[in-house]
This record gives sequence, structure tokens and C-alpha cells, in this order.
Amino acid sequence: MSKLKAVHAAREPGAAYAFARGHSAAGASIEHYLHAKSALERDHMVREGFEVGSLDSFANRFGRSGRSLAQLLGVAPATYDRRVREGKPLSQDDSDRIARLIDVERAAARVFGDEEAAREWLAAPVPVLGGAVPIELLATTPGHQAVINALRRIMAGTAA
Repeated sequence: MSKLKAVHAAREPGAAYAFARGHSAAGASIEHYLHAKSALERDHMVREGFEVGSLDSFANRFGRSGRSLAQLLGVAPATYDRRVREGKPLSQDDSDRIARLIDVERAAARVFGDEEAAREWLAAPVPVLGGAVPIELLATTPGHQAVINALRRIMAGTAA
């Protein structure tokens, strides 16, 4: 590859990591996202959109169906059903909400020392969040930030 082509490829969004495995015509696998080696690879998968089918096995971790978890995170049921019917991936925005949940689950597992304890915390009312249920806040960026801030306060020992 010439220097000019290499520079151009580096400027193209996704060009440097478009070859990442774990993708199909129906989108990126959530399982692959969970094991991605870099933030750039995760970004590419979110932009590509998650396979709707891979959401079901992930949602089981929370005792939910993929459709139910998607709806909780702000994906319209009709949109979810259409994506399943057409075999298309979730949109970038919908995939980003799922990625936020994954990232918050990981952060909570670090805070509480256990994935199960993290999922329990995500599904219960939290006083530091004014009694809101963390997983229900992840549909929006401000809600996500509130959950992350709550985890930081808990980690620092300043949460009530």
C-alpha cells in the first residue's frame, strides 16, 4: 500500500478495523462485542449494529427476552419486530444503548466484585439515584451518566 493510500485509509472511519471478525450481514454479535480487544473494534460493531438474534442470549443474563430488554432501552417494539422479520441489525443508536448497558454492567461488576451482584444492582431501585432503577435510565445519555456517577460515588464511599 502506498503512503498516500495508507494515510487515506487511516482517515476513513472504520477502514483500519473493518476486517474485525464476529460480524455478519445481519450485524455484529454482542458476544463478540463482549470480547473485543479495543474500543475501536467496539465502536465499529456499534456503528454496524448488533444482530437482533444475539440480543436474546445477552438479555437472558437479566432474566429478560431480547425484545423486552430492547424495549427497556428505548427500542420501539415494532422496530425490534421488523428487524427480526427482515434479518437486519439494530440501528447504530439502538446498538449504542445496548453497548451502554454492557459497559455499565462491567463497571458495576468492578464496583461490586461480582457480575450477579452488578445485575441485581442494575435491576433494583437505588437511593443515590433518587430511587430510580439504573437499567431503566440507560436509554438516554444523561441517564447513563447518572448511573456512572452513582457507581463512582459508591466506589468512593460517598453514596448515601
